[in-house]
Amino acid sequence: MSSLLISALPRSTLIKLGPLALIVVGYAVEKHFISRPALFSNTIALNTYMALSTKNFHIALEWYANIGLVLGIIAILFYISNTSLPLVFYKVSIIYMSIIVGIVIFIT
Repeated sequence: MSSLLISALPRSTLIKLGPLALIVVGYAVEKHFISRPALFSNTIALNTYMALSTKNFHIALEWYANIGLVLGIIAILFYISNTSLPLVFYKVSIIYMSIIVGIVIFIT
């Protein structure tokens, strides 16, 4: 048995806790835009979830995750270099907001 406090929760709750946290953060913080670090962490969370899952995902969801991963890597590299990206990049990145990624993970 783990000594982590959170391990006292039932496994069924633990499995959903990550996506629920993304949904809450997305609702609370990302009302008008998504930051580049958030885009990176959201797409990493989505891709990690899918890679570790034993489920077979629809090809459209795989494309969503793969495109998101590329956008996330671009976002974090530009953030590190303190360089802005074109406005269209930020408009496209909205589909990778925490609330959306959290819902995608939660329902799959």
